[in-house]
Amino acid sequence: MIVIIGSYNVGLFLKGRRLPGRGETVIADSFFESGGGKGSNQAVSAATMGAPVRFIGRIGDDKYGKDAFALYRERGIECDRIQVDATTHTGISIILIDEDGRNMISVAPGANLNLTPADIDHCAAELRAAFCVGFQLENRPETVFHGIRQCHAWGIPTFLDPAPAVPLPDDLYPCINIIKPNETEARILTGIEVTDRDSAIRAGRWLCDKGVRHALVTLGELGAVLVGEGRESHFPAPKVDAIDTTGAGDIFAGAFLAGLHRHAPMDEAIRFASFAAALATTKIGVVNAIPTLAEVGAFMQRGAAG
Repeated sequence: MIVIIGSYNVGLFLKGRRLPGRGETVIADSFFESGGGKGSNQAVSAATMGAPVRFIGRIGDDKYGKDAFALYRERGIECDRIQVDATTHTGISIILIDEDGRNMISVAPGANLNLTPADIDHCAAELRAAFCVGFQLENRPETVFHGIRQCHAWGIPTFLDPAPAVPLPDDLYPCINIIKPNETEARILTGIEVTDRDSAIRAGRWLCDKGVRHALVTLGELGAVLVGEGRESHFPAPKVDAIDTTGAGDIFAGAFLAGLHRHAPMDEAIRFASFAAALATTKIGVVNAIPTLAEVGAFMQRGAAG
């Protein structure tokens, strides 16, 4: 089973012709709400792609928290280790999207910030039995770092999507099996300006030199690079007419982990994740934009034929 430790934020989406400037009000064309949060998105993506998934986190005792449980039950996600926190609200994200699919996001983490190292320790049995454990940085850093170190000590593979990026302790890198930063996150971690394949490879080398086993640097429409264990590979992204890139990186992460769970070679898992994420950008939103396993398979066949 894949275990994801992370955040749930309900997403409130406003889509309009353009994004507002500082101090400016613009009129949106449409509004909808959907479950979100990087950890939750990755868990839902992996489950939608057919993997067994357990989510560990905290939500508030409110409408949005109840919606989270309903979403997880619908997608078959184990949620017995999600804690309901009556002291604060469920995490909330406000997402503004323009007509070209670009976005601006503001997050009020709420209950996500109350997840503690002790909460991780209480889930030791589930973590020790996991195929791998996925982390992000929308919870308190000390909680995430503790979880990664513990899983590494138990011999459980760890996956880190370092977003929102913060400097990582040097001793944490050797505890990470796979790290998946995008261009911005790679720059924050390494100090290397990532703009293309070659600079992404340099950033990946930096991360591997720190002790990470594999660095998977995503580049949006330019694809992704994988560095580690004596290899450096580039994976082009499928061409699509994107209308909303929100959550594409999370969908990539969940699909990638699902691919690995099916024992696909890493190259195949990356290619699968690239097609899943690209397909998701052709719809507005995150959870409702996650394609089915069959849709990704059909898209990959069309790509191979084209």
